[in-house]
Amino acid sequence: MTTNVRAVFDRRKKATPTVAAKVEIEVFFSRTERKWISTDIELYSNQWEDGLVVRHALAKQLNRKIANLIADYRDLIRQMYQEGRDVDLYTFNRLIEVKAQKQTAGGFIDFAYSVLEKRKLRHSTIKAHHCTFEALRRSGIIRTFDDLTPRNLKRFDDWLRKEDPTREQPTIYGYHKRLKPYINEAVKLGIIDESPYLKFKVPKGKHKPKEALSEDELLRLRKLHLTDRSLERARDLFVFCAYTGLAHVDMCNFDFHKHTVCVHGRYYIDGERIKTGTRFYTPILPPAMEILEKYKYRIPPLSQQAYNRLLKCLASMIGTRKNLSSHIARYTFATTVLLANEVPIESVNKMLGHTRIQITQLYAKVLNTSIEKQAERLAEIL
Repeated sequence: MTTNVRAVFDRRKKATPTVAAKVEIEVFFSRTERKWISTDIELYSNQWEDGLVVRHALAKQLNRKIANLIADYRDLIRQMYQEGRDVDLYTFNRLIEVKAQKQTAGGFIDFAYSVLEKRKLRHSTIKAHHCTFEALRRSGIIRTFDDLTPRNLKRFDDWLRKEDPTREQPTIYGYHKRLKPYINEAVKLGIIDESPYLKFKVPKGKHKPKEALSEDELLRLRKLHLTDRSLERARDLFVFCAYTGLAHVDMCNFDFHKHTVCVHGRYYIDGERIKTGTRFYTPILPPAMEILEKYKYRIPPLSQQAYNRLLKCLASMIGTRKNLSSHIARYTFATTVLLANEVPIESVNKMLGHTRIQITQLYAKVLNTSIEKQAERLAEIL
């Protein structure tokens, strides 16, 4: 097949000495297959002769630009021949798209955002992906598609650990897991040849054992006299979740008037978890109700990042070395508030809104207090 590349001016015959028209690059494959690629060069009818720009202040520069464009497209076609591809309009268009995506100002990160917009994901999942993209942007390690190498993935992995030494391996694995679909999409579109994750493996790892607050620690937290409003708010949010089991994102979405029902004078949250879409049904125990009354039934907003930072201060104030976080409130509800008081695991599962009871069983470690209570009961019987 003979492919011709040339510059064409005023293809639609609209130019006059006072009306400008564009210069285009024509790529000819056959009578039925040709492509016109528009340039940003506009000329009047008397400024084009024999395929060259004339009578223009920038004629030399514009002719050089046109010659470079023609050379670029000829190189692209030569590449198609060398790689054994079909030299036709379809393949040419795909290569043009890939080239344009590689030259996008934002590079890989903007590409990932554009792909994310087309995916149907839950709001909480989208936020997690945004968090991953912004971490990548902050690191400055991977910007363009050419930066997607196993070496740079290792550098990004190291950067994640350095930025926040408290990040555990499963958390770091999550960052990589969220990046993979966008790298795979780039491979699918032919933007890169292969995923760098083929040569860089990330172990899942295991979270360090979580430690719920004991009943005594929870009571000390509730009784803290705080003069700092931010610390007071963080403490109150933790207590609310420790006596309802809400995850941070569900707490932020909680609306007392929409999400509660009253049965025999006691209020219950009848809702749906944002993370999984699973229904849950949990009582608002007295300490949590006190928090609602304090804030006139409107939970005050607090970002998870600020919340967790303030919780570290509160942990120090109550004299515990436990790694206090938003999730520990939910964990405390499951273990210290429910399981330690012998609430059946099936009920705990329903209150937490777990998709499988096996997840709840991870919370249900044998508690010393439960053994002591059972021992006292057995002693009375035997």
